Amino acid sequence: MKIIKHTFYKVSEIEPEVLRYFMINEVGERAKDKLYNYLRDLTESYPDFENWFYNVVIPEVELKDGKREIIIVLSEIEGHSQVLLSGLAILKKTKNEKKICTFRIHEDFRNQGIGSELFEKCFEFLETRKPIITISHFRKKMFDNHISNYNFIETQVLKDYYKQDSIEYVYNGFLVEK
Repeated sequence: MKIIKHTFYKVSEIEPEVLRYFMINEVGERAKDKLYNYLRDLTESYPDFENWFYNVVIPEVELKDGKREIIIVLSEIEGHSQVLLSGLAILKKTKNEKKICTFRIHEDFRNQGIGSELFEKCFEFLETRKPIITISHFRKKMFDNHISNYNFIETQVLKDYYKQDSIEYVYNGFLVEK
């Protein structure tokens, strides 16, 4: 796939015409469901993911108070009439926590620099280059280059934090033990 252009949008600020363009040929699928479906496989590592997405993330983004944001990457592909969702980050910015909660680049778009650009957009929104980020042991290898490039510092290793028999690596801060 040859990318013609990719654009980053904050979901809280996305214009209706952009959203309509993004939804072309997606009959019956609402935008928030499309975003959730893009991340659905995370329920394997994070059993409460669906509840968190619909009952915490979406309502907080809709508040538009700057504490929660979803940044999406839409890519125009040569030969396609529709833009494709190629990346997404869910962010939390409060007085006490600046965190990348979810970070995903679609496998068809990896190793093309989109992840690095998306990290930069995350840093800009969070106003720090050292946000808290947690990565499950299932996905750690795919983040190794970014962890190294941004000098993220492992600060905790939590067993069974989100799911039984899993390990969560925490960088640049601490999560409260459950």
